[in-house]
Amino acid sequence: MHDAGALPVRPVKLERTAKQPSTDEDLLERHLRGEPAAFEEILRRYETPLLRFVRRYRLDSARNGAQDIVQEVFLRFLRERERLGSVRNLGSWLYCVARNLAVDEVRKEARMERREELVAAPERQEPPPPAVERREVWGIVQEKLLGLPENQRDVLILKVQEGKSYREIADVTGLSTSNVGYLIHQGLKRLARELRIAGVLEC
Repeated sequence: MHDAGALPVRPVKLERTAKQPSTDEDLLERHLRGEPAAFEEILRRYETPLLRFVRRYRLDSARNGAQDIVQEVFLRFLRERERLGSVRNLGSWLYCVARNLAVDEVRKEARMERREELVAAPERQEPPPPAVERREVWGIVQEKLLGLPENQRDVLILKVQEGKSYREIADVTGLSTSNVGYLIHQGLKRLARELRIAGVLEC
């Protein structure tokens, strides 16, 4: 029998805590253990940012477009699983591979374009319309940007074209925020000097 003076017992609701997203370190560790779900999560997390990053190198019309480059990044990630144990920053590793592949492809395309221009060069050059001139100027800017030292080039692409903060760039590259600021400053000075030499900027 229940005690007439006892208070009714209410069932206790157990609140479910929201599942926290896995860190890059956790995902990499699980991937190294051979868990397929870890790779799928890495793919979901990084495919779109890497695609946007690679497109900054103007590869959509190239022989190996941005999508092909990003696919190759993840193929290498899978193939080199045994060598990933020393990777400290997953994002930095992925961006580094993407950058190297993109730069290689840009160089190949530049060599092919130069050969095609030599073969198809007309005897009489007509003055280009303004829209073509603007595209040519932008092409020179991109060429000079890609020709900067690797560390300066990458932080400038991430800062100026991707809109990343110093902290975000530091997380991607593994550099300190002070180093990022220094490289951006030096990169902009060098880029301006190269553009003046090319006649794009006035002295």
